[in-house]
Amino acid sequence: MIGPFQKFFSVILVFFITLGSTITGGNKNADIKKIGQNITDGLLSGQLSPVSGSDIQDADTIISLTKCDSKGNRYFTDVDYANQDRTTWIAARHVTRTEKLAILYRLETDADKKDEYRKTILELLDYWIDKDYTNPNWWHNRLSMPNCLGDIGILMKNDLSRKQLRKLAQLVSRGSSTVDPKLNSHTGANAIDLSMSTIKFGVLTGNRQAIKKAAKVIAGELKYSNGEGLNSDSTFFQHGNRLYMGGYGAEFISGLTQLITMLSGTDYILSAEQLKPLADFILDGMRYMSFGSTLDPTTMGRSVSRLNTQPLKGIVRPLSMLAQTDEMPRKDEIAEYISSINSDKKNDYGLHYYDVAKFIVINNSDFYFSFRGGDNEMLYSEIINDENILSYNSAVPGVTTIMHTGNEYYNISPVYDYSFVPGTTAIYETDNELKAHSDNTYRTLSGTYSNAVADGAAVSAIKTSHDGIDMTITCFAVDNAAVILGAGIKNADGKAMNTTIDQSYYTGSFTQNGNTVIHNGIKYNILDGGTVHTDAVHRTGTWNRNNVTLAAIPAEADLFTLYLENNGSYAYSVMSENTDADFTVIENNENLQAVRLPDGRIAAAFFKKGDFSFNGTTYSGKAGEAKIY
Repeated sequence: MIGPFQKFFSVILVFFITLGSTITGGNKNADIKKIGQNITDGLLSGQLSPVSGSDIQDADTIISLTKCDSKGNRYFTDVDYANQDRTTWIAARHVTRTEKLAILYRLETDADKKDEYRKTILELLDYWIDKDYTNPNWWHNRLSMPNCLGDIGILMKNDLSRKQLRKLAQLVSRGSSTVDPKLNSHTGANAIDLSMSTIKFGVLTGNRQAIKKAAKVIAGELKYSNGEGLNSDSTFFQHGNRLYMGGYGAEFISGLTQLITMLSGTDYILSAEQLKPLADFILDGMRYMSFGSTLDPTTMGRSVSRLNTQPLKGIVRPLSMLAQTDEMPRKDEIAEYISSINSDKKNDYGLHYYDVAKFIVINNSDFYFSFRGGDNEMLYSEIINDENILSYNSAVPGVTTIMHTGNEYYNISPVYDYSFVPGTTAIYETDNELKAHSDNTYRTLSGTYSNAVADGAAVSAIKTSHDGIDMTITCFAVDNAAVILGAGIKNADGKAMNTTIDQSYYTGSFTQNGNTVIHNGIKYNILDGGTVHTDAVHRTGTWNRNNVTLAAIPAEADLFTLYLENNGSYAYSVMSENTDADFTVIENNENLQAVRLPDGRIAAAFFKKGDFSFNGTTYSGKAGEAKIY
């Protein structure tokens, strides 16, 4: 929420910032004019997208829902301006609809309609300026609304009175780091969006320092960080040390693309060297976690609980714009990535290990697999603004994604059983019991973690305790298959636990031959463990079950679940149905986990200093060490 003092302080600051600027008829700058034209052209052509889009796209419908108050200011009769919902803030529709109308106004050629649109827009602006609505969620006040109002101001600048322009600039200034230095603390996707509003503030007020400041922030966000933002392994973190390729990662790409478009043709444009980390994030990070047109759902954060969320569709247009940007490195590869998304083409990328994110990926034309490791600085899964509220088990290290088509988990949230998260060992709990757990959003992982990478092989080892459940887990992966070992698994209360191998949409049939299960083109070999369960059940649910911000939209689907009744240890391999990768389990206990890889190499994770022998050779290691021999 924005308090009275903050409002007053921004008015004073904006007054001094705008002295001698274009608002008061002062010095004009060619780059500022160019940026303003870029924003206008981008909004009119659709190259630039509003930060928050309008729920209504038709001008006549928008106008029909308005009415003037006693002051002659215009408001919407269907908008609840008292609404204070942190996520779906209904009052914000006043601004997003006004922005849409401003775009349609600039595109309209009929003189009478143009006059009607103009009059309506100015009256709508006066109403919002007069009321100055705010929300408890900072994102609306500092990011969304300043960006939308900045767009309106730039589109309507020649139609606004000096008084209207100054008051509008004061509202836009709330998203400008030149007015509020505290905004400099934001990073990643939020920093990029705040740079947009800072640039728009600079264009509205003629303040070159604002644009210079934004360009500096953008360049800084394209440098590798030790926390939020881009990492040296081409992954992206947001809200702390938390992998966020979808959601904020996709927004980071889209936001940067818009900023590059805004700054094009000016001295503020970024160089190829500055843009290289962005190209690497897209091609060495996002691309390898994409399976055709699907992004790995475990990399999407809380946005995975939203309806029809598929970030790859949303970044096609930004990627296309980057592929046409002269300064952008690796443009041909970006174009190929776009083609794979559009055609849902799967490629044989093989094994990739992400050292900062502690994340293993196998990505081939008929098989996708990922395994989430961890370290003692990483955070559990995120529950914010009543989204992803059932994700308690999704936070535990060892979570996996297994895909053959890419459709295995799309829109599965309403019917998913969150006690059976693939890769986890957990006590079975109802929705209410899962929600009753304390929020892990700001809680870091704890335990012993080790990793090893060699040619075509990777090891990720975990020894941790999760709310009384002890577990030792290691994933051994090669280019086309993985084996996961679990040992020392017990809980303080002695309650029964299940180890989930997979839960996804049921395709209509599966086969089980001894300890080998095949479903949807994926083969699971159970090498050790408790009783094997293969369930195909019809489930129903609603979309607000895991995301309170959504309506109670009903959903139903048949789900396939493969899990083990836990007996303290387990081992299973996973691969495409058409792959025969032979893993041999050598040791599987809480002090040592070791396997023979399909190519004959030995790999091990030591949780206690020691050694082991296999086929006449002795192998040794230190505590907390993973090795590929």
